[in-house]
Amino acid sequence: MIPLTDIIHKLSKEEQAKFFNFVKKSGKNKISKKAVLYKLILDKKISPKEFPKKIYGKENKVAYHQLRKRLFDELIQFIAIERFNLEEERLLEITQLILAGKHLIESKNYSSGFKILFKAEEKAIEENDSESLNEIYNLLIQFSHYNPESELEEIINKLEKNRILMIEESNLNMAYAIVKETFVTYHQKGIEPNLEEILKDVFSRFNISEKSGNNFKTLYQLVQIIAANANITKEYHLVVPFVLERYNYITQKEEELNRYIFFHIKLLYFISNVMFREKRFEESNLFLSKMETLLSSNKSYQKVFETKILVLKALNTNYLGNNTKAQEIIEDALGSKADSSKDQLDAMVVGSMIFFHQKNYKKVTGIYSQLNASDAWYIKKMGVNWLMNKNLIEILTHIELENLDYVDSRLESFLNKHTEYLKHDQRALTYLNYLKISYNQPNKVQTEEFKSTFFSSVEKKPTLREDIYVLSFLAYLKAKMLGKETYETTLELVRGIS
Repeated sequence: MIPLTDIIHKLSKEEQAKFFNFVKKSGKNKISKKAVLYKLILDKKISPKEFPKKIYGKENKVAYHQLRKRLFDELIQFIAIERFNLEEERLLEITQLILAGKHLIESKNYSSGFKILFKAEEKAIEENDSESLNEIYNLLIQFSHYNPESELEEIINKLEKNRILMIEESNLNMAYAIVKETFVTYHQKGIEPNLEEILKDVFSRFNISEKSGNNFKTLYQLVQIIAANANITKEYHLVVPFVLERYNYITQKEEELNRYIFFHIKLLYFISNVMFREKRFEESNLFLSKMETLLSSNKSYQKVFETKILVLKALNTNYLGNNTKAQEIIEDALGSKADSSKDQLDAMVVGSMIFFHQKNYKKVTGIYSQLNASDAWYIKKMGVNWLMNKNLIEILTHIELENLDYVDSRLESFLNKHTEYLKHDQRALTYLNYLKISYNQPNKVQTEEFKSTFFSSVEKKPTLREDIYVLSFLAYLKAKMLGKETYETTLELVRGIS
């Protein structure tokens, strides 16, 4: 028996709430038995053996198993719907056309069936979906004797060419798996990877041509591997030349411009984000503009990227020195109905930092009043770095509001909950210790001893190579030492002015 209870318990709180609404909508009554069963499953204190009696008032195992199956079927349907993003929805449409076309042909409705299969072929070509094309061509060959108008040799040629593409795609998947494994091994050994050399060797091993190895989809696959490495090392400056060189090469090939549009858009966002991390804010905005231009003619993807674009544009604007305009942009992001809850959470933390720079602490506390999930949930959903930024901005806000008892409580909780993480990030621990001194003994902050020991302890990289979020937090204490405004000091540090 498939463990329905385990699957439900492993859904996030947000997904569990969505599924409950999904179940309620599918029920004929206001409170269906499926909804009752679902609520019982969520209550971990109740044993599954008790479910039939609680639902029916007696042991009715036959009815219970039928009910359980209906709930399981709806859960699978819900998960499938949730997991289909816009890119996958298009592939789902192709699958539906294939199934419909095959059914019509088998039902002897030949003309309509073949029309639908040819429509599926058009869409599969648009999406570069070689697996669907393989299925379509096989069906057209299988039923070719029912369609005297079709050219059998032409379809066979299409199938053979598509098989070559499928093999190339399979080779690329193997190549990128090897590249990813090599990156992990190098990182564990402390070796700086030479991506061009690694790619040359791997592409040669799997017989990957220059053409198949260079398009928006393959480049996006590559940058995901590079991004994973850069997120660990924070060495984003090593990423930029490689990505830009390949991106510019692909955009010069006219046949590639209308292929893999979704991956092209995602690449532009990746480049823009890396430019932001590299503090090249104007260039980051330039790539956001390219994204918006591409999205204007591919409107089905707009909802996916709307909030992402606004958040990154707000960050660029904030660090270019126009905090007032940045607030307007982030307000738009917070007011938009994000396609992803992760995007909305990003907008909230970025918004809290922008409002903090403007000393709009009421706005910050308003945002944090909506962030009520546990740290464990946020780590699972957003990652530990997001959580660290969120908690630290909240602590800084309450220092400014002089809620020092609350600050002490939050800081102690922060230190206790994240002991393991802080063991591996001594710099963050050092910062928190100096932060504690800054509000408990403010008279010490502007002493030479505090300044010299603080900077010798936490300044590990040249300013222009430093992570922008780390700089923003360093700027808070530096402003206190110099008696200056946090936002002004942040801009000076980001621009490399010591």
